[in-house]
Amino acid sequence: DVYAARAAAARTAEVPIAAPRGLILDRDGRPVAVNVPSWTVHIRPADVPQAGRARVLVRVAQVTGTDLASVTDRLDAYRGSPFDLVPVVRGATREAALVLGEEHERLPGVVVEVDPIRQYLDETGAPNGPLLAHLLGYTGPVSRDEFAELADDGYLRDDVIGRAGVEAAFEEDLRGEYGLELVERDPSGRLLKVIETVEEPTPGRNLMLTVDADVQRLATQALTWGMEVAGVSQGVTIVMNPQTGEILAMVSLPAYDNNQFAAGIGPDEYGIYLADPNKPLRNHAIADIYPPGSTYKLVTALAALEEGVTTPAQVWPTYGCYQIPGAPEGQCLFDWNRAGFGPLAIVDAFAKSSDTFFYQMAVGVGIDPLAAWAQQLGFGALTGIRLPGEEPGIIASTAWARQQGRAGVFTGELAQAGIGQNVIAVTPLQMLNAYAAVANGGRLMRPTVVRGEADEAGGLVRAYEPEVIHEVAADPAHLELLRVASREVITSGHAYNIRDLQLPGALSGKTGTAEFGELTPEGTLPFHSWFVAFLPSSAGAADAELAVITFSYSAVVPGNVSAEVVKYFLQLHFGLDQDLRLDPNDFSLVTAN
Repeated sequence: DVYAARAAAARTAEVPIAAPRGLILDRDGRPVAVNVPSWTVHIRPADVPQAGRARVLVRVAQVTGTDLASVTDRLDAYRGSPFDLVPVVRGATREAALVLGEEHERLPGVVVEVDPIRQYLDETGAPNGPLLAHLLGYTGPVSRDEFAELADDGYLRDDVIGRAGVEAAFEEDLRGEYGLELVERDPSGRLLKVIETVEEPTPGRNLMLTVDADVQRLATQALTWGMEVAGVSQGVTIVMNPQTGEILAMVSLPAYDNNQFAAGIGPDEYGIYLADPNKPLRNHAIADIYPPGSTYKLVTALAALEEGVTTPAQVWPTYGCYQIPGAPEGQCLFDWNRAGFGPLAIVDAFAKSSDTFFYQMAVGVGIDPLAAWAQQLGFGALTGIRLPGEEPGIIASTAWARQQGRAGVFTGELAQAGIGQNVIAVTPLQMLNAYAAVANGGRLMRPTVVRGEADEAGGLVRAYEPEVIHEVAADPAHLELLRVASREVITSGHAYNIRDLQLPGALSGKTGTAEFGELTPEGTLPFHSWFVAFLPSSAGAADAELAVITFSYSAVVPGNVSAEVVKYFLQLHFGLDQDLRLDPNDFSLVTAN
């Protein structure tokens, strides 16, 4: 009996049962990441005769339309039992599955099974990978190297794992807990039968996004239009609730199709993405840093007020070209308005975006206090949004200069830092979050993309609380003044006819043009365009529940295409019976063209 018991024990083993991956829903409870049945082609190495191995693999590759090298590599990389089923093609078509099933006698070792894979949807429930790709990310198979590290955490050799976006950042929540079943194997290790389920798997948590798929669609529509009309290759639009830090939309273009990845992307398709100079796999909203141009005057204005360099009423001269203190006569920094604006106080200077005013403010403040106020508004550090790949940006300071092997920052660099040029680089999300902190009265919020946990019916069952990074250590009166100044940007006409939109509030914001790169043959620099806005109930109020930013890469057109994108988005979002878009190439009304 003892020997019989030992023999029986040797033939049985506990094996994991995969847990259903949690669903992802938008803020209205609409599923945007689901599990759907898909055909997976497996090969059991022990059943493939060595003499016929090449023929079997070639046929699998032919029928499934998969690269032969990919099939071979996946099989060769497996290090488990030769009696295990090795997935070599995921997401095979129904037709391919039927053909392989019909030819099973001529393809020993080939087994086709139905496995769940991720499918990414739009607000209508239709498959649409690109719409939310950078937010959701995708799942992919665990590699051999990863398995060595993840096996102790319960991952299987043929498991999948979140690879980007929410899928990666919330992997532990979405994955669930695997169950166990007792199986019987023959002496060679081949599975004979399942004896019993020892432990049922626990499905992963369903997550509800802060993002509204409808808002994402409208933001994508507006940004796509702007990029096409201005010939722009990369762009970002983000929509946020300043009171909570919730991201309502985050669009980074060009995008990619995460359904391709979930189904098992081939090397040719993946190579196309990698070779694209516009980097569609990168979330430009958080993973790339750019000079912010005049949008950064928010920092300089706050620093100048807080450090006592100026007062709300103090008037300063402005110039066509600002003589750099301590530099030889004639070494000056131009204003975008070569005639200058004459005497200005800070609100008008912000509204007119006078460069020479803010050169003076930056020089008066000094590099380290300027950097400290930038940090108060969240620059130079990660926002902490739970998405992979975020960059902290660059804020000039004495410490930064010493890292470059220099004693300090030159006065000309300091002046240019005051207008967001030269030694300043930020992400679009950082810039939006800074304006949101001013818009809400001084709370720098942690941007969030997940609202909480949901049931399968789409109801929110556990809400995640908004998180305040810190209170901005500024005089509330100064923050209010900046909100008023942001309103003046709109009402003064500096942002053209966006002031004529019939919106439910007092639109406030800031334009920005930021030079970068190398001189063109004409002796000019290419430039990016920015526009950031928020919508309080009245000028200066701290109750805005909507803020939006658009960044357009190398938008070398006469107009500010980012402002036109935000204008178009607001028209769509509020369902306005107005179309005030201007063609950024010639300022003509789009409706007149």
